[in-house]
Amino acid sequence: MANNKIQCFTCNKEKITYPCKGCSKEFCLIHLTEHRQILTDELNHITNEYNEFKQRIYEQKQNPENFSLLEQINRWERNSIEIIQQKAEDCREILIEYLPTVVNDIEMKFNDLNEQIKQIYAENDFNEINLNYLKNQLIEITQELNNPTNISIKEDSQPFINDISIFLSKKSNFNEWKQNAIIVVGGNGQGQELNQLDHPFGIFIDKKKNIFIADLWNHRIVEWKHNAKEGQIIAGGNGN
Repeated sequence: MANNKIQCFTCNKEKITYPCKGCSKEFCLIHLTEHRQILTDELNHITNEYNEFKQRIYEQKQNPENFSLLEQINRWERNSIEIIQQKAEDCREILIEYLPTVVNDIEMKFNDLNEQIKQIYAENDFNEINLNYLKNQLIEITQELNNPTNISIKEDSQPFINDISIFLSKKSNFNEWKQNAIIVVGGNGQGQELNQLDHPFGIFIDKKKNIFIADLWNHRIVEWKHNAKEGQIIAGGNGN
């Protein structure tokens, strides 16, 4: 009797097997069913993730203020405000602590001026020069009370909070594919000749526009030079 049994990929027993073209492995009927169920479960998982992402897109369109980059800006704003408020509070504390000294000095000048006025009244001996002097002294101490000469606020030109900016990358002009394609690799039917492929599984294009194909069922990597009519084997090609 002819032996047409092949080793099952899962149980490693020689049985009548069935190929899974997606992964090019052989399974017995039981494990092929299990394998298909695993693939089905994975598809369901991907579908669920797709639906969740679809919902996220919908929510993002409805509530753009929830976008993560906007939250970064909001966080920067809150942190910057806290830094500014803390700096202002520190300066206020220093000023409040020093102000009594300033007021006391001005009060001493005012009391001295007040004594001079009392003396002028008592002696009843004054003229325009005395009156102008008293006026100017009162103006000076009033201005000093409003703007003390020995206290000032200096604004530093160097920022003490981190600055932020928005950088937008330009959208590519290549936003639409050509409707009519051309064959760049294969196109000569399924097979193992150098101008053929058999279930190609992956593709890579280098800077010189050379194309590398993972020719799955031929168990080889084939390189197609730019505009070449056939490829050349660079790895494999000697069977499974």
